[in-house]
Amino acid sequence: MTPTLDPIVLELIHSKVTSIVEEMRVVLFHSGYSTVLRESEDGSAGLLDARFRTVAVSKKLPLHFASFSAIAEHLPRYYREEELEEGDVILFNHPYAGNVTHPSDTVTLMPVFVGGALAAYTATLAHKPDLGGPRGIPAARDIWEEGLVIPPVKYHVRGEVNPEVEKIVAANSRIPTETLGDLRGQVAACRVGATRVKELCARFGASTVAAGCEELMNRVTRRLRDALRSLPDGRHEAEGLLDHDVVDYDRPKRVHLVVEKRGGEILFDWSGSDEQARGAINAVPALIRNSCYFGLMAITDANLPFNHGFVDVVQTRFREGTIVSPRFGAAVSYYVPLAYLTSDVVLKALGEFCPEKAVGSAGGGGSMRILGVKPGKPWMLMELLDTALGATSSQDGISLIHGTLGVGQFRPGPIEIHETEFPVRVIRFDVLADSGGPGKYRGGLGCTREYEVLEEAMVPIRGAKGSLRSKLPPWGVFGGKPARVGTIYVNGVEVSERAREVALKPGDVVRIDMNAGGGYGDPRERDPERVLGDVLDGYVTVQGARDDYGVVIDPESLAIDQTATSRLRKG
Repeated sequence: MTPTLDPIVLELIHSKVTSIVEEMRVVLFHSGYSTVLRESEDGSAGLLDARFRTVAVSKKLPLHFASFSAIAEHLPRYYREEELEEGDVILFNHPYAGNVTHPSDTVTLMPVFVGGALAAYTATLAHKPDLGGPRGIPAARDIWEEGLVIPPVKYHVRGEVNPEVEKIVAANSRIPTETLGDLRGQVAACRVGATRVKELCARFGASTVAAGCEELMNRVTRRLRDALRSLPDGRHEAEGLLDHDVVDYDRPKRVHLVVEKRGGEILFDWSGSDEQARGAINAVPALIRNSCYFGLMAITDANLPFNHGFVDVVQTRFREGTIVSPRFGAAVSYYVPLAYLTSDVVLKALGEFCPEKAVGSAGGGGSMRILGVKPGKPWMLMELLDTALGATSSQDGISLIHGTLGVGQFRPGPIEIHETEFPVRVIRFDVLADSGGPGKYRGGLGCTREYEVLEEAMVPIRGAKGSLRSKLPPWGVFGGKPARVGTIYVNGVEVSERAREVALKPGDVVRIDMNAGGGYGDPRERDPERVLGDVLDGYVTVQGARDDYGVVIDPESLAIDQTATSRLRKG
């Protein structure tokens, strides 16, 4: 710790930077226009120091831990520090110029000046339902087909909006009102954060705040290295598979990881992964590093805050031209299946170092969009949907939650909001019985959601079968079984995975089933009373209890047949 930094002051600074980020989040979501931002909360906020190092982000959204980690590598090519002024806001969404996800996510970055000197940056990232491009996002073959791509530009100059930027954005969106409303909400969140940073510096002094932020990062580095030293040294591998890249349907795409750990050092080597995809399932390295940060936090010390301390500890290796390190220009708009798969692969490999913390694969992430097609009346319903977590060594996986990386924040929007704002009815929202991977501890259950459209519309298809996880479903561990994967139906008919979109007439019903989580341990070791409880709750069917767990339950009395169960389990 810095000798002159009072430990009480340090804790006050820690508390304040955390609260600044949380207040920015509240402003972001309360200011949002689109349902995916204000209801599903697909966005995040962060505080960076003057060197672009992450000081604080919200822990509620692991997918966005490292949202701002690539800015330092790219922004200086567009703006030198002396070109930034009080009130400026930089806007960009370019995945190869500082953004770490895809062009649908826009980043706003605001420099904060104290006494004329650059002290920090406030930043937000938020998803936009539409920034042009094909209606079915996975259809893109390169970055230029994915919609409007914005390199770092000044959206606000000395506190005033640049109307030319807004004109360009509006002209490239099917729903410009919602898109610009969300962007302005991002700017509002950055301004609130900047105000709070200035207040913090006025209270303690800019140099003290800077020293405190430095110490907070160093503290995470020390705690993380100490936690690593408590794990056994070694080398473990894991891999996962996506069904295809939405272009070459007969060719699965594999991601491969080797983790090497020695003392307080750890290396995640992704160089054995498959070549980059022709379709849009690729992800840039900064996003894959994020999966490493999340997995390491989950396995070592879940109480750690995320900041640049993780970046200092985690080493990664990539091979350019692979799906986890594509060459410039490769399409990345459908990165979500790969991002969630890599988080599961990281947890699988790290679970070999620490078996008591191993976990079954989660169901991944997912979303849906329904677009109005009437001329002159554009609308777009987009929301994030729940999957489930895998089981652990001590408990069942959690149902109705957004996979690993969206676990604390992403969620479907309120049904009442959707039915008020869009010509749809949500006629079913339920868990899927027998979907959780069987095990001594059962995987969490996937969900099903049905939408009845009230006017002509269309639904884009994004890897219909299991979000590209049907060939290697979310796996179980230590004898646990894989989960059931989801799919999409229109009027009860399963949609082909090769479909790009489906036209809808008034009265048509779209049903979306989501993936579940993998199990942990031998299903035959699950307490029969817990199996009965699952049957009574509607989580497991009577037939599923027999087939998956070897528990015979009378369908009339719903009582366990102990003799038949014992015979079946021994056989």
